[in-house]
Amino acid sequence: MQVVIAGATGFVGSEVVRQAMAAGHEVFALVRAEGESRFSPEDLATGRLTVLPFGADPEVFMAGFGLEPGPRIINAAGLNRELPGADLALAHPGVAREVVALAEATQATRLVHLAPLRSDGPDAWSRTKAEAEAIIQAAAIPWTLLRSAPMFGPGDALLDEIGAWMMRSPVIPRFLEEVRLDPIAVEDVAEALLTLEVQEARLGGAPWTWGQLLEACATAAGKSLVGPRLSEDSARDWGARLGHRGFWSDLVPFTAEGFDRHRQGYAVEPNGTEALLGRPTLRLETYLAEAWAYRA
Repeated sequence: MQVVIAGATGFVGSEVVRQAMAAGHEVFALVRAEGESRFSPEDLATGRLTVLPFGADPEVFMAGFGLEPGPRIINAAGLNRELPGADLALAHPGVAREVVALAEATQATRLVHLAPLRSDGPDAWSRTKAEAEAIIQAAAIPWTLLRSAPMFGPGDALLDEIGAWMMRSPVIPRFLEEVRLDPIAVEDVAEALLTLEVQEARLGGAPWTWGQLLEACATAAGKSLVGPRLSEDSARDWGARLGHRGFWSDLVPFTAEGFDRHRQGYAVEPNGTEALLGRPTLRLETYLAEAWAYRA
């Protein structure tokens, strides 16, 4: 099977590339100009990994890069939160238009789009996510919308940021500790992107609260969890004052808009992920104990 992956050098996309190649698929990585250098020479030498330049005409891909009609196209591109200077319109609806045009031109067997659990907020991040989803749903080929809870794995924007903070400071401000996360392994999400044929699904792991996650990270890192417990109003005001700036370093950028999304939680109910995958999801506690870069 030929698989085209947008966002192939990112956290999720790189895992999709790894699994697709391990399964023997012919992989086309849709990346910007600097993306090719992020792939290993060994993978490029297999002849089963081709780098496609983002923005080129679909006819160029088919005539010059060996892309055939009927690929599976996966959009794993996008930002998981606001970042300073980020072009949200390009990262979300812009990329969605690109992959839809490619999917329709190549008569893709399926276009699979990775989305957040919810995109109904008033902020720019949510609005552009929702716009991207609407573009996918209007495509003239079969599509799948996979909505995922926060993901964990090497290089994630969840556990690794907690771990990096703990290494640099003994104090972690604590708020919204009862919020549900239901974190899911990036390996599970990548497998779903490569295999599922449903039109829409919600993916999540075992239920965890934000407070439980902080405690588990501290235990795994051999640290004591110290920090002020902030009220919701204080925490949101803190985010509004910081805007998109980091503190102590570039760790954990925080905004009032991000706080509002976090407050809604990330519970996946009912959670049919294990039925969709046909196996148990990978366990966060196992990852913390055996693979997390910040474990003691």
